[in-house]
Amino acid sequence: MREPTSRTIGAFAIWTSSDLPGFGDQLFARLTERELLHRLPGWRSSWYAPLGWTRPSPEDGGYVAAPLGDHSSERIEQIAAAADASVLAPTFPLGAPPSDWPYPDGAAHSYFTEGLDPEAERSHPLVSSCVRIADRPPVELLNALARQPYLAVRDGRSRDRLVAAGLSGDIPVVPNPALLLGDLVDADALRTRTQHLRQLGVLPAEGSIVLTQSADLPLDAVRDFLAADHVVALPDGVVLEDRLAVLKAASVVIATDEHVAAASAAIGTPWVLFDPTGEERWPALEFGSPKQIVDRPERLTDAISAALRFTAPSVHAKRAVATHFDHVAAAVEQAFTARGGDLVRRIADLAEENNALRHAQWRLRDRMLVERQKLADTLADAWREVAEAKADAARTREELAVVQSQLRELRNEIDRLSLDSRELDALRNTKLLRWSQPMRDAYGKIKGS
Repeated sequence: MREPTSRTIGAFAIWTSSDLPGFGDQLFARLTERELLHRLPGWRSSWYAPLGWTRPSPEDGGYVAAPLGDHSSERIEQIAAAADASVLAPTFPLGAPPSDWPYPDGAAHSYFTEGLDPEAERSHPLVSSCVRIADRPPVELLNALARQPYLAVRDGRSRDRLVAAGLSGDIPVVPNPALLLGDLVDADALRTRTQHLRQLGVLPAEGSIVLTQSADLPLDAVRDFLAADHVVALPDGVVLEDRLAVLKAASVVIATDEHVAAASAAIGTPWVLFDPTGEERWPALEFGSPKQIVDRPERLTDAISAALRFTAPSVHAKRAVATHFDHVAAAVEQAFTARGGDLVRRIADLAEENNALRHAQWRLRDRMLVERQKLADTLADAWREVAEAKADAARTREELAVVQSQLRELRNEIDRLSLDSRELDALRNTKLLRWSQPMRDAYGKIKGS
């Protein structure tokens, strides 16, 4: 098996679900990479996903992942040679049967169930970071997890399932990593994006109740039930930063998954979790109050009242997530040294180049934000001009209606005069008037004299 090309700088891979459009799918990959790079400065990181860049979506924000591909010996060797270790951080539960797999044709199902293979994992270990476990995990998954130097789940029920299936050893329960959201997106950038979204009509001018999409809880039903005007949906088809801006600007968030709830808690927005299936409550209980989690719409009002009192996650929960990433980084470092890497030596120019590239990337994203502000301002001006044109057209229609009314009155008057004229002509043509004309003429002369 080939070794990584450089032994003076480490590399890790993250197995993600970032090729799915979900909020958590984008958030998990970004947070995992950031937390590990904070602890492993100068290291190289790469992403894998079942379909990866063969399934581009606007939600990924330009962060791409390589497709895992077929579970073949050749592909396993490529993955193992490209990095020192892999960190598993998908949002979907491990051990789900192919029928419940969120990808067509069971793409990469075997990777997330069987790992690489025992031989490859001797030099390239896998580490599961805050994963969930499906009901009745298969023996292949249990064998793969048993080989890992470190494993953490994000809810107590997942740990219970592994223990019941026969997996021994310490299995820590770590809250959702979104609690460490922090400065993943700059606060000024969030405010600017909020302004954009208000200009574009996605958000109202003032605070709103934000609802994540759910067939069991449509927007109109929430508006009627809560008697609230400003109820908006967390938008689809936008990047992670825009979704976070919506959550930050909200007065209350009605989440339908654990990731939106955890992110709302991290940025200080009151949240409730609507969970009619009972699947999302377990990880949410690791950072929230049971009073914030409901399974029926009629309980939302009480849950919102509770949310307004319990908005911030505990310090203990955040510390547990930070400690977890310390353990993940330590496991990755150990794999690096086992493959002959030197944790002390660093190639300065490579580290500098890496930092320069990251800085350039952030500058590019900032420039794109500025350009989008210009576009938003232009659109706002255009919409204002359209509104003024519509107002002018409305006034013109009103004036035209007045003119048309006056024309109708004029036509009616003309018709009346025409009728009077015809009646007068008819009267003049009667025999009585014709025969009496000489007498009337004589009378007129006498009267005149």
